[in-house]
Amino acid sequence: HFKLYTKSVTNEYTTMGGGGQKIHRNSAARTISSSSSSSSSFSPSNTKKMGIMKKSSGSGAGSHHPNGKGIGKRLCDYLKRNNLDLVLIGIILACYHASAVHAESPDHDGSGDDSGHGDDGGNHTTTSTSDGGGGHGSGHGSGQHEMTEHEIAEEGHHAVKAVFFPWFAEIIGVFGYYVVSRFAHQVPYTALMFVVGASIGASVNSYELNHLATNDVVESAMTWLGINGEVILLVFLPGLLYLDSFNIDVHLFTQSFPQLLTFAFPMVLAGTTLTALVARFIFPYGWSFDLCMTFGSILAATDPVAVAVLLNELGAPPRLKIHVSGESLLNDGSAVVFFNIFSKRFFYEIGVEGFGKNIGWVEGFLTFLQLSLGGMCIGIAFGAGLLVILYNLNRRLSGEDSVVQVVATIATAYLVFFTSEIICHCSGIIAVVFTGVVVKAFGERMYNDPHLSHHFWEITEYLLNTLLFTLGGCLWGATISNFDGKDWGFLFMLFALVIVIRFFLVFAFYPVTANIGIGSSWREAVFMAYGGLRGAVGIALGLVLFSETVHFTAASEVSEETRKEFVLYTEKVFGMVGGIALLTLVINAPTCGPLLKALGIITPTETRKKVVENYREHMVHSTLVDFVRLLTEERFQDTDFTVVKQHVSFLRDITYEQLMVAVKKHEDSTPASSYKKPNLKNVIPYLWKGDVADGYANDTPRPADVRSRKDLKLDRSKSVRAIREPKVNRGTVFDFKIRYDDHESRVQEERLVFLKILHSAYHHLTHSGELYDRGNLVNYIFHSLAIAEDHAEAGEPLSDWDAMNVFVDSHRKRTENFLVRAIARVVNYDLDFYLVHFRVRQILAFIHAHEAARKIFKTEFSQAGHGSLTEAEKVVLDESQMEVQLAEGALEELLEEDVAMVKSLLLCHIVLNKAADYFKKLASQGLMSGKEAGEFLEHIEDEISHILSTKEMDHSAELSNTIKQARLSQVPMDPELMQGLLSEDYGPNAL
Repeated sequence: HFKLYTKSVTNEYTTMGGGGQKIHRNSAARTISSSSSSSSSFSPSNTKKMGIMKKSSGSGAGSHHPNGKGIGKRLCDYLKRNNLDLVLIGIILACYHASAVHAESPDHDGSGDDSGHGDDGGNHTTTSTSDGGGGHGSGHGSGQHEMTEHEIAEEGHHAVKAVFFPWFAEIIGVFGYYVVSRFAHQVPYTALMFVVGASIGASVNSYELNHLATNDVVESAMTWLGINGEVILLVFLPGLLYLDSFNIDVHLFTQSFPQLLTFAFPMVLAGTTLTALVARFIFPYGWSFDLCMTFGSILAATDPVAVAVLLNELGAPPRLKIHVSGESLLNDGSAVVFFNIFSKRFFYEIGVEGFGKNIGWVEGFLTFLQLSLGGMCIGIAFGAGLLVILYNLNRRLSGEDSVVQVVATIATAYLVFFTSEIICHCSGIIAVVFTGVVVKAFGERMYNDPHLSHHFWEITEYLLNTLLFTLGGCLWGATISNFDGKDWGFLFMLFALVIVIRFFLVFAFYPVTANIGIGSSWREAVFMAYGGLRGAVGIALGLVLFSETVHFTAASEVSEETRKEFVLYTEKVFGMVGGIALLTLVINAPTCGPLLKALGIITPTETRKKVVENYREHMVHSTLVDFVRLLTEERFQDTDFTVVKQHVSFLRDITYEQLMVAVKKHEDSTPASSYKKPNLKNVIPYLWKGDVADGYANDTPRPADVRSRKDLKLDRSKSVRAIREPKVNRGTVFDFKIRYDDHESRVQEERLVFLKILHSAYHHLTHSGELYDRGNLVNYIFHSLAIAEDHAEAGEPLSDWDAMNVFVDSHRKRTENFLVRAIARVVNYDLDFYLVHFRVRQILAFIHAHEAARKIFKTEFSQAGHGSLTEAEKVVLDESQMEVQLAEGALEELLEEDVAMVKSLLLCHIVLNKAADYFKKLASQGLMSGKEAGEFLEHIEDEISHILSTKEMDHSAELSNTIKQARLSQVPMDPELMQGLLSEDYGPNAL
């Protein structure tokens, strides 16, 4: 567009200034060689050479004033130095382009439509010549030239809208994933996206049939539905296949390779033939035998994505997993090989010159060898080349090397597919598969960051699957709108016959596959037969067949009747392929789990049950040690164990003996210099009941020293009043003009270093679960740090406490508005509790982060190791201590029982996150299956959600100090530990 419209601007006059002066430009486009040449081209001497006539026009041109001239010159110099003059030229050209298209569109709507949708099938010409082009002279101002510009504008307009559809599909996929993962876990995500695409395709078809005004979604989808077939393969298949091939177990793959070859080649060819016979002799569509074989080869490609996920979740045997995944990888390649052979024969039937080929049986066999063996050799060669690249990018401490390794991987995956499929005319799928297997076998340990590569490919697979199934669904939705009752009947009959054929093939080859490789069982054979889903590769091949038929028949000289006939054939083929893919995903995939259990393949043995139970017991002991370690910290000295038992289910049944073992483990694992005794005075009374000699049973009414909920609620109002009156000078927090006289410049630098450490400390709190990372509090904390950094750069002392209080106070005011109060009363929600809970969590996080930051600052960033602190370091540490004292003062103003309650909830949150980390580690190490770990993690997630949604502080189950002291006095333990437990709080004065 830039070249076209700069040429049209050439030798035209444009008005400049306010006096009506005109400039004649010799060329509207210019080449920028350097900033100096760019500046000289607009100098006064050059403007004279260009023929610019300067005229005085009185007051009409303000630039003639000396001051105005100086300002204008400086402005022009600034624009030229920053190449902003090019931006202005682009804006002018864009405006000219828009106005030209707007002026031409009323006169050329009909011609533009004809030129864009003529018999050439959408292949637009971009030249200004035509059949009578000789009489148009130079073409400037002619109708044909104007029509060509409009055509190019329309093509560009559609190209822009084409960008919209894939990202529209991805955002719909996000919502679809949420629905499936939360409410319909058994339904495959790809099946949902196929249905979504089908609804879009039906809408597109309705718009076309009824000649309705289209919208952006419809126009963008129509653009993608006309995509070239080879582009579909090149875009989707490499990204979808590489991750599957890299994730395969190489050891089992090599051992079971004879079985996989049997599954992939003889069985695929037999399945293709049987399916073709069904289409040839049962379907009434009059398809040729070559089209039927093409149809059979498309349906021969299986997609194990949904089944593979299920097998990993349920912990299926490795042999079954390698059979399912390995068969899919190789039979995808063989199905495409057969598709290439028979589709060429079908295209030859159409009669388009250069389209298709009459391949004989001998040539077909040689072509098969070329495609398969050639693809394998190319894949191995590219895999070896990628290994060399990965080996040389060996800086494991460099993040850039890790990123470049991932870039090399994806580039190799797409290049090997293009080289094999397009340049060498071999199988691109087989080439990608063997590239992935070679890299997995010899280069897995060469990745500097394996997690980065794995996560990148997972994202790529998710994006491509979403777009492919949505796109396939669009075409299928437009196709089935022409289905009648008979077509639907044949579709369901085909679905049943495909399953029957699959069972027949698996058991026909079972005597062979059960006795070679790693063997098999009849139960595994039943599951493989039932779990042979159709998906991504079949959808892609169906799209290729349809799009290439439409494209080549439209661009050829075949009759309109012949063109419509073959397009209808391939459209019906894709309708059947899409229907089978949807039915297998909706019916077979959700029922594979129950089938596995019914066959007894994944039924856990008694030994496995004991192993999982041992894992749970180890988790309880490990978490109990973490619980004891937390009790050594000052902030958790007054923890209420009743809250812990209420919110952490696996700590409800712990015994006194288990607690003592955890205390001993903590002591043994902690250096003597840093060991602190845990404060168990609020824990042991709940575990040691003795003979209830204290005179209080569990059902005894609460003594007077445990206050009622009503009394606590009345006293909580004092805490709320303290929260409403924060001690902060709001007027100076955001005043950046204030400057403090700081004689030591290093103090400013030390403050900035400390704030960076504090920033890292808050991040650690979020990762460990001590600070909930999805709430407003985290945002306020990091916003306050940003304000504190601005103040520190201005020479001011640390002020993150005041800055945080400003944000928190604003949040409190929004929470207490009339509307929120009214809603809280309706739903019976205690807003006072929420404010106190929010305030305590804020203060605890602030204090703990500052304490951690001071510790790191002393040990790693200061000169304390040389004997003493510098004055600058002392100033920063003193400022941090003053900030903590302000926070502690605010905490003392709150109700003691409520503070203890929130601290107990915080401890529960930390303990549950540590338990979750334990199961995640087991799952990552392969010691637990995804389903086994998922059950525990789901339960832990529910308990964390219950903590975060707690609506009131209930202290009714807490023991009185009298009962605690009575029970502690009965506990037989080490005298030194007893002395630590029987603190003065429970001494004679308390009794």
